Amino acid sequence: MSTEPKIGLLVPLHAKPDQVAAVADFLNVGYSLMTGNQEPETLQWFAVKYEDQPVYAIFDTFAAESGRKAHVDGKVADALRANHATLLSQGPDIAGGHIDILASKVKPTGPESDVKKGLTKGLRVLLKAKPSKVSDVREFLKSALPLVEAETETPLWYAIEFPGTNVFGILDFFATSEGRDIHLGGAVAKALFSKVDELLDAPPDVVKTEVLGVTLQ
Repeated sequence: MSTEPKIGLLVPLHAKPDQVAAVADFLNVGYSLMTGNQEPETLQWFAVKYEDQPVYAIFDTFAAESGRKAHVDGKVADALRANHATLLSQGPDIAGGHIDILASKVKPTGPESDVKKGLTKGLRVLLKAKPSKVSDVREFLKSALPLVEAETETPLWYAIEFPGTNVFGILDFFATSEGRDIHLGGAVAKALFSKVDELLDAPPDVVKTEVLGVTLQ
């Protein structure tokens, strides 16, 4: 079975104002449902909270569609469907969260026994390409991988595309806030921001995240 992530899901979870802590508890339960190889085709699973917002997200990756389907039909998704009316201000858009993974770096350094696998911080960056520049943005993200490989403080990095749209993104994870800051000041970020006017309809939508739980195959 391939272990290279090719497709994934990115599903934001908008907590009701009085349910912010309850959503975090729910994701802790979700982590327990993902441990012990209960979903062998789910390569990586992340639960995160957007900093300074009552928004969480689940991001997971798969080598093939069979893995994504098994996850959508699995225990975590079932629990989410059963509890979203209580916990969330809007239903989770699972179908809209389907993504293709264009390139990735997966080199975790934390202990397997750690719920967060040594990761504490992250970034969720969305990029809206100009309609005439979709291919250029796709190739830019693919070409960024060697630059990320050289960043020792960036152990996990994913370039993503929402198929059938002009929306792309970057998801990455770090051991420390300092590592995240180094990445934000690094070669990939500088190259991206230098091409905003040429490639994108709007500036990148950058959200800092806090890592709650991680499983890795």
